[in-house]
Amino acid sequence: MSQQHHPQLKSFLVSPPVRKEMDAQDPAHPTPIAVIITLRQSKTDPSRGVSASKQRVREFLEQRHYTVQESDFYVFASLLPADIDALAEKKEWVHQIWKDEKCYAHLLSSVDTVKASACWRTFEARGKGIVWAVLDTGVKADHPHFDNTVDLALSKNVSNSPTLDDHNGHGTHVAGIIAGCGRPKPDQQPYKAAVLVEEEDDPQVADLPGCPSGIAPLARIINVKVLDDDGTGSASAAIMGLEYVRKLNQNSRHIMVDGVNMSLGYPFDPKWYGCGHSPLCEEVTRAVRSGLIVVISCGNSGYGVTKLDTGQEVPTWVDLSITDPANTEEAIAVGSVHKIAPHTYGVSYFSSKGPTGDGRTKPDLVAPGEKIISCSIHLDKGYEYEEKSGTSMAAPHVSGAAAAFLSAHPEFRGSPREVKDIFMKTATDLNRARNFQGAGLIDIMRAISGV
Repeated sequence: MSQQHHPQLKSFLVSPPVRKEMDAQDPAHPTPIAVIITLRQSKTDPSRGVSASKQRVREFLEQRHYTVQESDFYVFASLLPADIDALAEKKEWVHQIWKDEKCYAHLLSSVDTVKASACWRTFEARGKGIVWAVLDTGVKADHPHFDNTVDLALSKNVSNSPTLDDHNGHGTHVAGIIAGCGRPKPDQQPYKAAVLVEEEDDPQVADLPGCPSGIAPLARIINVKVLDDDGTGSASAAIMGLEYVRKLNQNSRHIMVDGVNMSLGYPFDPKWYGCGHSPLCEEVTRAVRSGLIVVISCGNSGYGVTKLDTGQEVPTWVDLSITDPANTEEAIAVGSVHKIAPHTYGVSYFSSKGPTGDGRTKPDLVAPGEKIISCSIHLDKGYEYEEKSGTSMAAPHVSGAAAAFLSAHPEFRGSPREVKDIFMKTATDLNRARNFQGAGLIDIMRAISGV
């Protein structure tokens, strides 16, 4: 009889990814590790919450000459392994020490696929009066697509980049799917887009048949830059960006921001901790419970290879591949489908598949994410728009749909769970597995008319 395998579930203060990185270092030449420190509530003064522990942790680290950042519930720093161990001994202050994971940046025809254009004609649901924050690489606010669309006064940079400018292009492309609209040029010349062609390395520049529009063209965008110019960033920057947006509403007498788009994430290993309960996931939960709709791309890790007994490698879909923070239960996690014929071609091969590590159904919805035409930062190259693919492009379709919905039904502003429920109940079933499609393809027309 073979010996039965028993999983070892151990409580931790230093999370396994941090401990693994510590153990891999040369003790003679240690290097700092970026961490997120979660805090304990004061037992002697419960009314202060975690603030007393935060102060003690900050003092402890500053005495060791570390640069420290903080949010309401966390402390962020890059610490040497020996000091991580020393901090871990302060159990009266420190709850857990997590790795500050590196996050990665994950239209013309697609507006018809999600029935946005039908809603414009029928309900005038164009996003007027609705505000959406884009947590990404920045937004090129002076792009002709964004005529007074980006709120510069409320935009904020929490990345390592020195400016709010988008030098990567990802955030501008995402924002253009949500809102804004190209206006006819004075010389009546067509807009141009860089499109990818099979068997060619360089994109071709093609004339567009019309003026590209975001799903909710009249919505306003707040540019919250949390990713650096190379398209990567830290979980701590995303946490601070979310906190900033949440407090815009908290400190105002009316709703300043309706929702957040996060086309970013990092791989999740179910054995590290409770799925959907990492520090970034918990910050997403706070944002939703404060009244914000948070839409997140589920990742592009749904495809890989497996090895047969013969040694041959064959392609396979990859389950349990939803990235953090899309694992958050209360967020809307979005997968990708074909932009014109989703019933025929179904879920994109690359789109991350569920379930979550603890068995919940994700993604929640799917939206167009293949060969999406949206804003480019490369106007100097002779085109205003370009083609990109990924769940990063699918998520802003849902953000734009939510903005359009709220402009038609403002009574649902500040009610993210109700909006998510409506969208999932009115989605179009593509007859694919739930772990591929979630509730199905978002249908704005059905959502607006069904309330």
